[in-house]
Amino acid sequence: MNYDAFVGTWVYQKNDTVFKIRLQKGTTIIYSNCAELFGGYYLSVNSVIKEDYIKPMPMVWDVSKSSAPTNNIYITAANDNTPNLLGFEFYDQRKKHLNGRGITGGKIELLAPNKIHWTLNEWEGLWPWLEGEREEGDNRPGIRESMIGFSVPTDVIMIKEQ
Repeated sequence: MNYDAFVGTWVYQKNDTVFKIRLQKGTTIIYSNCAELFGGYYLSVNSVIKEDYIKPMPMVWDVSKSSAPTNNIYITAANDNTPNLLGFEFYDQRKKHLNGRGITGGKIELLAPNKIHWTLNEWEGLWPWLEGEREEGDNRPGIRESMIGFSVPTDVIMIKEQ
């Protein structure tokens, strides 16, 4: 997968809302080294900054030593061999899904060299953690009880900043 097409700062703006993400190439050390994208996000509404998590990120993140947000990584994206499509995990710093562990269910689709489609699906992201196979006595909350929304837009077209 060529991640270069996704690297950069992407912006969605509508009326008084500005949502940005910044993506850079990085390497995650988990069982073996794997290439992916790391990112941060920013949101302002009515010229008031609500979220500002676009900060310097490392080029290498060792999962065994620290969490993604500890390293200023709030988006981790990778490809499963589907052209022009990334799946991602989102670490929403206001909502803190799954006690801050991050939530999957995000997709970034490259529509054109300067245009992406950003989507977050809370149901899909919570499913593996809260549903899946249950045993007798399992007292985990269900998905509906755990849905808290997101602090950022969930379905927008973003344009690459030049």
